[in-house]
Amino acid sequence: MSGTSKLASGSRVAIVGGGIAGAGLAASLLFNGRARGVALDVRVYAGGTEERTAPPALLTPECRSRLAALGCRIPPEWRAHELRGVEIISQGERELLPCAAGGLWVVDGWPKGEGGLDMVRHVLSTAASAQGARFVNRHVERVERQAPAPDAPTAVRNAGPLVVRAQGSGERFHAVALAAGAGPLLGDAFFKGFKPAPSMPAVQARIQGGMPGRELAPVARLWVSPLPSVDALFLIPGASSVYALAFGAAVTPADLCQVLMMAARDGLLEEGFEVTTLETTRLPFGPGRTLVAPGQLVVGPAAFGHPLQVGLSETLASCSRAAVALLDGGLDAPSLERRYVRDGLGELMEDAAAGARSIAWLRRAGRRAPAAFVSARAKHASAGVYGGVLGLSSPTPLGLLSAARWSGVREVVGSWLRTPIEPVPTVIPEVEPDLYYVVDDDADTREALTLLLESTGARVVAFADELALFCAVARRPPTAILLDVVLHWVDGLRLCEGLKQHPLTRDTRVLVMSGLNRPHVRQRALDAGAEAFLPKPVNPDRLLCQLTGRVPDPLAAPRDVLRPAAVETFGEDRFAS
Repeated sequence: MSGTSKLASGSRVAIVGGGIAGAGLAASLLFNGRARGVALDVRVYAGGTEERTAPPALLTPECRSRLAALGCRIPPEWRAHELRGVEIISQGERELLPCAAGGLWVVDGWPKGEGGLDMVRHVLSTAASAQGARFVNRHVERVERQAPAPDAPTAVRNAGPLVVRAQGSGERFHAVALAAGAGPLLGDAFFKGFKPAPSMPAVQARIQGGMPGRELAPVARLWVSPLPSVDALFLIPGASSVYALAFGAAVTPADLCQVLMMAARDGLLEEGFEVTTLETTRLPFGPGRTLVAPGQLVVGPAAFGHPLQVGLSETLASCSRAAVALLDGGLDAPSLERRYVRDGLGELMEDAAAGARSIAWLRRAGRRAPAAFVSARAKHASAGVYGGVLGLSSPTPLGLLSAARWSGVREVVGSWLRTPIEPVPTVIPEVEPDLYYVVDDDADTREALTLLLESTGARVVAFADELALFCAVARRPPTAILLDVVLHWVDGLRLCEGLKQHPLTRDTRVLVMSGLNRPHVRQRALDAGAEAFLPKPVNPDRLLCQLTGRVPDPLAAPRDVLRPAAVETFGEDRFAS
């Protein structure tokens, strides 16, 4: 085989990454090769580059057609959950983008230990294995090009084989494809100058409890800009849980927790939901700049993507284009680039860039954002297989960008001429009198505060972590919250600020406690909206005076200062938080 020829029978191809893109590329490469009478030796290095198993998979009709064409047998039970549509929410305004019956499937194995992406990867791997692919469970350290030995076959000498270094062993291949997720998994170790797709921070979570009315009208929800640090929140209902994804340039787990609390208070989540998993991730945000190099190629989320596309259409389409490019372009870099980028991915990359730019304009559009989706759907319906956003066949990313830009300009101009009106929440639970919440990670402090408050006839609920607080405050607003500063996921000061900003909890009294009795901490607590800052160990008389307004009797016996019992031995600083 010459260095500029097509891939011929007997060519060896290595695919680094055994996730959706890796298994899809292997299946597509072998399927297209067999259709052309080309027998290939394809090995997929699955170790160390697995995709996340938490998210569900959204399958459009085009996704299912591609899977069927590759020989994937979709189990009948996969059609257990269909979405009615996607509800767009922004600043109190809502619009529903409906799906055709049977148009959008949610594949989700949770809580059986698998996510939807894992299940799709399994059928893709099975189809690829049936056609001859071999999956190797080895972590790839680097890929390098070696000069062939003088006595090597002509095909090997002309190809200039690439060597995959995996766990101390090296194997030679004619071509190597990177099919890994977003982020610098291999970076320059794959090939010099490799630049993964631009990505942004995101936080994902699993929620037990589900969505209201899920049995009757299951819908996914996109909440545009719920917080200044969150560009959007996805809520995708599964068979037994809800998958939540928040993304933004500065998003943190604390932000997702606060948004989930707000969503429950606004009726977007069922009361008493439980957060079972919470983790950070990276989300592709636009097309990658470096797609090809001599004999090398990138597919999947590492090459392109945008956060408004939650289906698998783009990844599966990229795998198909990559397979055809390798078979036709071979190892010649210009031919490969022409086949893969110019002929195959131009429209796809344009859509990815348009979807990425739409986010900023949707934030500017504010309450007009839901109407922008409807307008784009009506005027720019997709006729192709690549134009969908949110797993729907329309609107196209370019159409959405145009509508979002126009709505953003109108909103900015209109805001100069009107007084802002805050939207009224859809659900307003009643505050329970004499109900107090105590949030502290120290068991002794929780017990001492609970006993003190209950001695006055109040009802007290103590929480060891802030996630439990989110579940409770969604359905039982308390009279006051005693909040520690240092918590597991959420900074107590940021949590206080979020509670005071939301229209349903801004009147809830929040008292911040901390052993960090410093002027700047005290000032930050007051700036966040706290009614008072109580240094630890908490003085009981001062606490009761703050909560009830009753001045302690100077003739009464002084109360002991609230502190854990072990403080007497080890000192207060050991328990200060």
